[in-house]
Amino acid sequence: MLSKATLTATIVGFIFLFFSGWIFYESLATDFFSQHYVNMPSGISGEMNFIILGIMVESSLLSLIYGNWAKGNYNLQSGFKFGALLGLFVGLGINMVMLGTMELLDIQCTLVDAVWNLVYFGVAGCLNGWVFQKLG
Repeated sequence: MLSKATLTATIVGFIFLFFSGWIFYESLATDFFSQHYVNMPSGISGEMNFIILGIMVESSLLSLIYGNWAKGNYNLQSGFKFGALLGLFVGLGINMVMLGTMELLDIQCTLVDAVWNLVYFGVAGCLNGWVFQKLG
């Protein structure tokens, strides 16, 4: 369960997820998201410890589940498929529930975030496929 490939993929995935998320949400899409807040409290600041912990959980679960899901067929394509499915679950599934319950963002922003999550987790899945192919 906790193999060299799983541990390495977790670390590689964490680095990618942390920095690409930071670049996307803090630099590239800041203005877009701020224009689509509906019920988002103003002046809210992120708690970095929880962000790091959450990304570590995402990365480790992505690696653990991918190791079993791919059934030894480790490559970039299977990694992207798995990551994109997870991104669809997180980006569209959870964000739609959040839209229906808390309505922090509008529908346009929710859909943009869903597409971002599909790509974001898809690339992280590719990295998992690559690591598992080399070490798996």
